[in-house]
Amino acid sequence: MAGPLVAGYLITMPESLMTNSADYLIVTHPDFTNALYPLCALRESLGLEVKMAEVSLIYSTFPTGMRYDRIRAFMEQVYDHWSARPEFVLLVGDACRDSTLGDFVPVKLFPKFSYSYASGLTTHGADNWYATLAGGDSIPDIIIGRLPVNTLAGAESLVAKIARYETSSDTGLWTHTTMFVSSNDRAPDAEELETLYFRPNGDSCYTVVESEGSSAFLRHKTLTGFNQGASLVFHCAHGSQPPAWTGSKTLFSYVDVDSLYNADALPAVLDRG
Repeated sequence: MAGPLVAGYLITMPESLMTNSADYLIVTHPDFTNALYPLCALRESLGLEVKMAEVSLIYSTFPTGMRYDRIRAFMEQVYDHWSARPEFVLLVGDACRDSTLGDFVPVKLFPKFSYSYASGLTTHGADNWYATLAGGDSIPDIIIGRLPVNTLAGAESLVAKIARYETSSDTGLWTHTTMFVSSNDRAPDAEELETLYFRPNGDSCYTVVESEGSSAFLRHKTLTGFNQGASLVFHCAHGSQPPAWTGSKTLFSYVDVDSLYNADALPAVLDRG
């Protein structure tokens, strides 16, 4: 067990899952609870009421259905019956298609169209399902995110990065730089975003466009952009297996991640695939 902060953030009784209040709710696997108290304190310092619920207590309190159904039942209870609904929900723990391998906080799988080159991939996971709690639409009613960790050390590292990012006084050029990585067919979208929104705001824009060169050149240029630093990265291209950003050429690959050293200049990455 953790120290005295448990009483302040962690829900330990089933009845407290049924009726409570929070602005910021963390749903976590018990393996990662101890790593999350600094994040709870950081969120509380922003004036948010923070609560944390472990999936083990959720499963025993909501015993019907698959594990993702039980988490969904808890989220419905939170939305319908807590005196203050959370504005934000954070899931902490990796999900896996194979429930025997690192499936810490499961994800609901949905059917999807399978392209011929996708090796028969016919399902995809969507955390959005946990947050669409009112009406018949697919628009989330709570802002939801996930830290997809599978070790305590990984959780501690991510929490430390979040805290450093949010509390740093760094105002270097990277904080006003946006990087666009685009395939040829998505390049007009990237150019429109750059022209209408970012350059008029005084941001420096770093662009990588498929037509500029070979895959080796494009991967190097994307890697350089990450390492120089950017506060925001727009991916306006496609995804492929194994994981990569592509058009007809590879723009960035998962193997390039090991060459990143932008630890203090972490961008938000947005996808327009």
